[in-house]
Amino acid sequence: MKNILNSILAGMLITLASCSDGYIDDITPVPQGTDASAPQIQITSPSGNLTIPFTDTKTNIKFEYKVSDDIELGSIEILLDGVKLGTYSTFKDYRVFIDSYAYNNLGLGDHTFTVNAKDLAGKSSTKSVTFNIDNKYTPLFGEKVYIPFFGGNTFTDIVAGKVPTVVGTPTTVATGYTGATYQGATDSYITLPLSGLYSANGISFTFWYKVNATPNRSGIIVINDDNDNTNDNRTKGLRLFREGGATSQTVKLNVGTGAGESWNDGGNIAVDGKWVHVAVTVSPTDSKIYFNGVLQRTATFTSFDFSTSSTITIGSGAPSFTYWDHKSDLSLIDELRIYDKALTETEVQNTMK
Repeated sequence: MKNILNSILAGMLITLASCSDGYIDDITPVPQGTDASAPQIQITSPSGNLTIPFTDTKTNIKFEYKVSDDIELGSIEILLDGVKLGTYSTFKDYRVFIDSYAYNNLGLGDHTFTVNAKDLAGKSSTKSVTFNIDNKYTPLFGEKVYIPFFGGNTFTDIVAGKVPTVVGTPTTVATGYTGATYQGATDSYITLPLSGLYSANGISFTFWYKVNATPNRSGIIVINDDNDNTNDNRTKGLRLFREGGATSQTVKLNVGTGAGESWNDGGNIAVDGKWVHVAVTVSPTDSKIYFNGVLQRTATFTSFDFSTSSTITIGSGAPSFTYWDHKSDLSLIDELRIYDKALTETEVQNTMK
């Protein structure tokens, strides 16, 4: 024990001797130096144009910026469209100032956010960013229809601004894949004109789907055959539907080929309360069904025939495919997109991002 104490005392004496011999420098004041540069300004937000939901005309925005100086900041002011928002002259860090400013209810159109800064030597800098706020949607994947189901029982296609025809009392609820979502109801669905939504290269649909097994079968998307509202004739148009039991539902597709029909028996979706991304592609030679970007089944044929079709129904088999009880779907449908071509597998997977 005595040896240990002696060792500790010896170490302390060595440390004190080192300090007194000048091995640790004293704190020496450093001159401030010459102010050589004007303040540097960086605006990090907004970084570009903003697109807001088509139903909105105003949005909330947060301006974010950074100002630094080689010696010491003197003052900073921020402006929006030439109107001063704030002025700052006291800084915790006298060389660097990082700040954000929340602005509510900024309207559509072009806007300019400006930061002016001065240092204590009188040198000044200005930086501005110009951006546009728009409520028009630019298709991300070349889609001809995009219905995001924003809420408030809004079913509008935001690509072309088409307002669907509403039958019955479908609604939107807040528990969607992204925000609000379509909620089906008995004897209810929406329809859009088919014109412009397909081409000689085919048609595709993508959407997020949370299946409700009650009723145990229903229509999901139907390209109506105008000449077959009562008869069991499927040589024209298209029918995407589901059927099964309380634990599993099979999503299937029927395509009219003109002289006949083609069946795609698709795949099974577990009734487990989870969202599934569904994609359906129809080309001049085949149809394909994908779940979560994975191909389930392909059916081949020689052509498709929509010559007697003028509308597309979402959320039901009505009006031309209500036989076999493929009526309204009470499931949730979100992020519906329609394309005027048959998507490739890679394109299908990209729409999930």
